[in-house]
Amino acid sequence: MRPKFLFIICLILSFSSLYAQKSLSWNVLNTTSYEGKSVDDNYLMIPNFSDKLINDFEGKEVIVSGYLVPVDVVLNTYALSQFPTQACFFCGNAGPETAVLLQFSVRPDRFINDKFVSVRGTLVLDRSGRSLFYSLNNAQLSGL
Repeated sequence: MRPKFLFIICLILSFSSLYAQKSLSWNVLNTTSYEGKSVDDNYLMIPNFSDKLINDFEGKEVIVSGYLVPVDVVLNTYALSQFPTQACFFCGNAGPETAVLLQFSVRPDRFINDKFVSVRGTLVLDRSGRSLFYSLNNAQLSGL
């Protein structure tokens, strides 16, 4: 009876890992390259996502850690940056691959700018160049 019990435990653990969120590092996000393109008098940065990012993370629940940056507090729009505000993409000191748009499932309390947090959500890749390359839908704070 002992081998059967061990088999069931191993089976449960293997299935639970299929549905667990994955930690997504900035090293993987930074594999995205991009090229500038003029479209209808707008300059767009069109991303080229790595196969690893597409195959392992797109559409899956992930956890990303970084610095909170308020984009529009009234509209409840925030981003997560690889770097603090003085070095972030919005201030012109980093590339667009270093920021993730956060779409919270429940409106969070006010955040402190540059607070380092972990956020969990479903990774969506934007191929249009009209928004940030990445967003986390149904985002929730995962740790402070």
